[in-house]
Amino acid sequence: MLKVFRLAFVHFDTTDVDRLVRYYTDVLGLSVTRQDGDAAYVSTSIDHHNLLVTRAAEAGVRGFGLQLAPGISVEDAAAELGRLGLTHEVQEHPTPGIPSWVQFRDLDGYTVYLFSEMEMVGRGFGARGVCPNKVGHLSLRVRDAKQSVEFYKSFGFINTDWIEDFFGFMTCNRDHHVLNFCTSDRKALHHVAFELRDYSHLVRSMDDLGRHQIPVLWGPSRHGAGHNIATYHRDPDGNMVELFTDADVFIPELNMFEPRPWHEQFPQRPRVWGTDECITRWGTAFEQSLV
Repeated sequence: MLKVFRLAFVHFDTTDVDRLVRYYTDVLGLSVTRQDGDAAYVSTSIDHHNLLVTRAAEAGVRGFGLQLAPGISVEDAAAELGRLGLTHEVQEHPTPGIPSWVQFRDLDGYTVYLFSEMEMVGRGFGARGVCPNKVGHLSLRVRDAKQSVEFYKSFGFINTDWIEDFFGFMTCNRDHHVLNFCTSDRKALHHVAFELRDYSHLVRSMDDLGRHQIPVLWGPSRHGAGHNIATYHRDPDGNMVELFTDADVFIPELNMFEPRPWHEQFPQRPRVWGTDECITRWGTAFEQSLV
């Protein structure tokens, strides 16, 4: 079986590379490691890139990169994709910072890049803007969340929670979720999420958004599934961006989450949540609907 251990980068298409890069650098505080006209590579800290931005006729999420577990090569991954009956392509030096990857399309047509190595740039965190720890997770609209959850189990993902039967959460490490899937009548990004250090960092990030006159759509409030404290806004292309902190830590060996004072159950295990109880544990109401 294939095994990945992290979401390394998200690939966005955009009609205006410069405008989107300005947002991710000036507002979110990421750094550009390379830009060559039709493509830009943007890093949260030391990876060559955690966002790949390319010029296209339409804006939106194209796909994402997953790093293979140690000991699994790109060739191993390609062989396993073949056994799964998935059309795939191995590419050498496909992009700066990554020596090789194997790419394929998932059930909904999102492009997935599997790779073993990424160059480290050693720049660390920025001094202005939000400056998140990392890209925390990616949420995608799909035709059938149940099918997508089963599909990604072939890559070592574990299903951690559900919102009813239409929103599935998955992890490939100890984060509560790395990918999640929302049943929808259209293929599109639901949101991309960046992890912050603590609640004070989250509050400061709201001030950063305010200085750039970017309205907060929803939050801050604590979710149920994952228990993260979250806020949401949109980037210049309309992509919904979550800034969050305090997410649950999963212990796969025990099939439970590390105990937290705000948990409803002890032990807190993967479960199915009702929509209303999952969106906010604080009982607050917001005009923007998230699901």
